[in-house]
Amino acid sequence: MKEGDEVTPGSDSTREERRRDASRVLALTDGVFAIIITLLVLDIHVPELSAQETLRSALLDVRPSFIAFVLAFIVASMQWVGHRDLFALIRYIDRGVIWLNLLALFAVCLLPFGSALLGRYYEDPLALRLFGLILIATSVTRTVIWAYAVRKPSLVHEPLDRASIRSGLALSAFPVAVYAVAFAIAGVSPQASPALRTCM
Repeated sequence: MKEGDEVTPGSDSTREERRRDASRVLALTDGVFAIIITLLVLDIHVPELSAQETLRSALLDVRPSFIAFVLAFIVASMQWVGHRDLFALIRYIDRGVIWLNLLALFAVCLLPFGSALLGRYYEDPLALRLFGLILIATSVTRTVIWAYAVRKPSLVHEPLDRASIRSGLALSAFPVAVYAVAFAIAGVSPQASPALRTCM
């Protein structure tokens, strides 16, 4: 549709505009992130005190779950901010963007499970590596959406040149590299692995 053309309600051009509108994808994504962030805190339980136990000592037992919650909350927050910045570049969507976004949400939805697993088995290399795989998946899927959208000028507000695309891909891939390093050292240094993930 050219600028200045009149759009009549119910016309093919109007339906096409609505079909390609990104607002419903953003609304779904925001809702999913809100639910995920809420679910993360549910794994932190108020401790039950035994006859000889103090509240201070009981709270120490909750510390691994609280640390896992903080890590997962930071990751979820960064993913939401990254998704918001990504869709600030995207003007229209197609089925490819929709399905890739659902794939990204699938990865993000695993964060509560990863957080609960990490809180219960904090120094187990397998728990750390599974949590790391979830983090890698969240970053990779968002990077794939970005790469897909910017290579289709009809989807973005302003087409990007090759240099901007390459630098954007490198920036998006950097967290993946950090998470991969954290995944690799999980078996050698369980304490350092979660700390490295929070850097991203």
